[in-house]
Amino acid sequence: MWIWQQGNWPNFEYDAEIVMSALSEVISHVSPLMLLANELDQDKKLALESKSLLDEALSSAKIEGEILDRDSVRSSIANRLGIGKVGQISRNSEAFIDVLLESIRSSSNTLTENDLFKWHGMMFLDKPILDDLIIGNYRNTQMRVISGRFGKEQIHFEAPCLDRQCINDEMNVFLNWLQSDNINSGYIKAAIAKFYFVTIHPFDDGNGRFSRMIAERCLADAENTDIRLYSLSTEIEKNKKQYYEVLEKCQKGELDITQWIVWFLEQVSLAAQSSMHKLNKIRSTTLFWDRYRHISMNDRQIKLVGRLLETEDFNDGISRKKYKNLVSATDITAARDLIDLASKGILKSTGGGRSTKYHIVEF
Repeated sequence: MWIWQQGNWPNFEYDAEIVMSALSEVISHVSPLMLLANELDQDKKLALESKSLLDEALSSAKIEGEILDRDSVRSSIANRLGIGKVGQISRNSEAFIDVLLESIRSSSNTLTENDLFKWHGMMFLDKPILDDLIIGNYRNTQMRVISGRFGKEQIHFEAPCLDRQCINDEMNVFLNWLQSDNINSGYIKAAIAKFYFVTIHPFDDGNGRFSRMIAERCLADAENTDIRLYSLSTEIEKNKKQYYEVLEKCQKGELDITQWIVWFLEQVSLAAQSSMHKLNKIRSTTLFWDRYRHISMNDRQIKLVGRLLETEDFNDGISRKKYKNLVSATDITAARDLIDLASKGILKSTGGGRSTKYHIVEF
């Protein structure tokens, strides 16, 4: 029996003591992040948000088996936030960021059916020619999640409703529930909202992305902010196998979804911890440039230092060959740049010969 076939659907239940323990863990990680982020000036706060949005967009698409172009997504974010250089932007990347930002920025407003239909249409600008997907409206047929080859299919989940009228009824109840003050914690509400929406599975496609977007709205509302400082989808994508296992188990069970709520809250905690690491990177970068603001560097060297400070790309150090490829320089120029940065106390070298690698000096 599917969970939506239970007589008391959709009155979800959970073990308050177990859930509150997980909730305390969330608050212990999110609160310091919010406090430190509030100390940032607007430019640095936007820089942190842009990193979170980039991770969210790429990971949310990847969960659904879609690969977005990283540079295009980054350019779309820069364009919408008004920061950094704007490069080539694809329609799909721009649409995804527009929907995500509009959803989060309006998190304190009532979510309506028209909002969902509009965003669904924006999300699927390029409808497949040979696909009968219904875009901008609810599905009108049965929905099953199936794997395996023909004749040996395995049904992982069957959603409620065989027609649009039934979906309309389910979604009206969902949207009213979403707007009500029936749950004290916004974090718990985010967990239930994600599970509730993806269980109804109201659209032909995009249900996973929409369920995470709705969860992000709940989180933004809980934190009383219209910007996102951490990426939930990144953690879900890292633990995708476990995500589907817990989701499937709870969708086949009783109305008690304690296991799902705890798992969801654990991902929020992990996302906040990851973002705190990024925030510390931003703070370290600021301190670095303050310290070395009087040291002259060419554009190639500035690009390298920025990558070493702001990303995880060269945690083990960068070799002359990798630096040469990074900045499109000759061997002689690359060697001269690296030796110059080392002589100025900005980089330190380890190893020797062709195995020499350069690292940012700790300060």
